[in-house]
Amino acid sequence: MKIKALKLLALACLLAAIALPVLFLSGTTSSESEPSVAGLGYGSLETFNANYKDWETKYEKDGGDKNMVLAMGWFKGLSTGHSYAKGLAKFNLVDGTVTVAIDGLPQDEGWDVWMVDSAPGRSIGLENDDNMMRLGSLKLDAKTATLAADLGKDAFTKFNMDLIIVTKAGKTPIEDRTLIGTTSLFHRVYRSKQQGQFGVLADADPVAPKPDNRGFFQRLVDTISPTASAQIGPIPNPTTPLQLSITRGRKSFFNETFNGNGRTCGTCHRENGNLTIDAEFIDDLPPNDPIFAAEFIPALANNFENPVLMRKLGLILENPDGFGNLAGNFVMRGVPHTLALLQNTLTPVAGGGDGTTIPPNERTGWGGDGAPGTGTLREFIIGAIVQHYPKTLNRQAPGDFRMPTTGELDDLEAFQKSLGRRADLDLAAMKPKFRNEVIRLGVDIFNNGGSVLGGSNEGAGKCFFCHLNAGASDFFFPGQNANFNTNVEGLPSQPADLVFPPQLNPQDGGFGQTGISPTGGIGNGTFNTPVLVEAADTGPFFHNNSIETIEGAVDFYNSNAFNQAPGFGSLIGGIRLEATEVVAVAALLRAINVLENERSARDLIERIKIATSDGQAKELANLAVSEIDDAIEVLVGGGLHRKAQKEFAKARTSAINAASNTGARRIEHANKAIGLLKEARNDIIAP
Repeated sequence: MKIKALKLLALACLLAAIALPVLFLSGTTSSESEPSVAGLGYGSLETFNANYKDWETKYEKDGGDKNMVLAMGWFKGLSTGHSYAKGLAKFNLVDGTVTVAIDGLPQDEGWDVWMVDSAPGRSIGLENDDNMMRLGSLKLDAKTATLAADLGKDAFTKFNMDLIIVTKAGKTPIEDRTLIGTTSLFHRVYRSKQQGQFGVLADADPVAPKPDNRGFFQRLVDTISPTASAQIGPIPNPTTPLQLSITRGRKSFFNETFNGNGRTCGTCHRENGNLTIDAEFIDDLPPNDPIFAAEFIPALANNFENPVLMRKLGLILENPDGFGNLAGNFVMRGVPHTLALLQNTLTPVAGGGDGTTIPPNERTGWGGDGAPGTGTLREFIIGAIVQHYPKTLNRQAPGDFRMPTTGELDDLEAFQKSLGRRADLDLAAMKPKFRNEVIRLGVDIFNNGGSVLGGSNEGAGKCFFCHLNAGASDFFFPGQNANFNTNVEGLPSQPADLVFPPQLNPQDGGFGQTGISPTGGIGNGTFNTPVLVEAADTGPFFHNNSIETIEGAVDFYNSNAFNQAPGFGSLIGGIRLEATEVVAVAALLRAINVLENERSARDLIERIKIATSDGQAKELANLAVSEIDDAIEVLVGGGLHRKAQKEFAKARTSAINAASNTGARRIEHANKAIGLLKEARNDIIAP
């Protein structure tokens, strides 16, 4: 036992003898054994506000509350039956009119349309005390079913719509939910702003005090030494509604099991692992970690996970095409990080210019089609609960899990939209500032269109076509995220196929639930374009973790699989990079990743200076150290910036010292760490 712990024990015993009546009345701080609550990690109100502002600008450009458009489709986990029908609902919230147009509904029965305002604190899964309004029946045409309803100018003054639902005729949403559309957190934030109470949401869950179940001794120790469980939010002591929402969202993301098998969002999206997970991280987890649920819960032993591929390659079993055939209808995918979910990362190409459709109306998941369904981040959360949280493969709520409330969904959205960068980079502006010649060459290759733009094909990386400024925005569709078939599935000798024969590891067809992709698998063969800024320390790469290193990922675009097979490679004229050019592009990706590590670590250490307890300071320091360690590892892996490596190492020590001290000494060590981080940054790029 450490000396500090012994001192605490002695002090606790002393106080127990002299202050017993007072201690029973002490506060309700959670015990150290509980997972830390929200507010200490990567969530940032500034990032959230930047994302919201981008959304608001586009929303108002498209008509604002006079033209709110929601995609409707099969909703994984909430629809009562599977359907390929899809369509759009358009609302004029000012005038109180609604129009609905749905394609693909069976013509041999009738269909009704309902709106639902979920009761605060109630499950999104529909309950009797939800406020439900029937809009009328769809008028069936040869292809499209339509409805137009005029509800009056006051219709939406008190009715805060959460869902719009198509049911079979004569059924209520409690009884039938064939197609569903849902509003987003940003819709509700906008409405609150219009009502003069920015961030005050009508759907917020009622806050009830939770019982203090700690034992006497633990309460005593917590009183003496406050733990990291105190809610300080992205800014200490959150007071605004949105700060509190981000704080609650982080707590839910890492702690809330939704009465399921023990998993949380953080089971696979580890905060100290760049909000993702890989085989190396999994190796260090204890055998009772919820990620291994299939190994110790008998009801999940078959068709829930492939423990071998999960342990060897960090692959997670998904059923994006439904749960009808668990033994044969599945894919194995890596875990994408959830950093920098900017609006241009989530916005799909309008008009199907990339061969996809709307819905989905947000780009989520490796296939770019969400859970799948209407594809929103909000729906993705529900789909993840249904996919990964159940106690049995029946996947029924209640019983196998519970559905989240509208308020919980708001909080989870708020947290995820508060993570990481606030904007994409400007590589052209950064190029002359990079101090390394190889990295500057990497920018040239990354931004070189070659023959497509009328120049030479040599040294043309053409990366910016899909990853404008190393983000997920497309050159041809600015501000939008496009799906492409890069033919990764066509690569020979896939690691997963070397472990399991292909017949036991089905091809992944990517986007969509119909058709067969060129390489097999349900879908059209296209996949979501990921951001690259955070790529170097979030490998392995591609949807199936098929390539381990960032250099290997860049070199993939030299391959026959990309350049010769039917797919995007042939469309852009092919890519042919020499080995030194591959290294240059990878060096650029390593450098921009490290700059983001430095920014994030510096932000975390700034918070150490205003931490209100030792536990908070230590948790912040642990996360900062994770970022610093990643930066060092990324630089070492590319043989880059040895001086920066040394400055990062010294900053690491200072961050730990800051958390180990208090008062002026804490601030002194934190400022030293921040100065060292800036020195490391300056070795990579000029101010």
